[in-house]
Amino acid sequence: MKPAEAEDMISLFAQIKARFETGHLSGLVCKLGHYQNCCVLKLQKPSWTNDPMHRIQNQSGIFFSVWNDRASQKKDRVFYNIHALKLGELGGYAITSRDFARDFRDRFEAMRDQWPNVRLDFGPATLMQGWIAKEEEGLGKNILLLLERFRRISPIIDDLLTSRRR
Repeated sequence: MKPAEAEDMISLFAQIKARFETGHLSGLVCKLGHYQNCCVLKLQKPSWTNDPMHRIQNQSGIFFSVWNDRASQKKDRVFYNIHALKLGELGGYAITSRDFARDFRDRFEAMRDQWPNVRLDFGPATLMQGWIAKEEEGLGKNILLLLERFRRISPIIDDLLTSRRR
């Protein structure tokens, strides 16, 4: 991604982060940064990971991310997904990644049509993934809508984790 494009996206993500954080008491932490040549905006709860919350890169845990990289730039898209990394190592839980992914997808299926261009046919580390068109007008609003949708479904993750507590 060209430096100017990256700066524009980070600026947009920063505005979205500020708007999302205003008035939200959901327990979700919104993180912004760069990771592997991507501009990334992430939502995560501290109880969903073993990693320090200040870090952008996760070694373990569950998080929602919106990102823009060279591949998405070429397609005029912004991608989003929910990752579930090394859940078997998540402190305080007894989790099998495949079972967790299956249970999440079963519950997500009822609201699947609310998520643009979403797919569920990935391995257990990617619970779902989709994309939105990178329209100049309305991109910020559309990304904010993705964050809001995730906030509304985040209790599914809480429930699935609670049922697997040691």
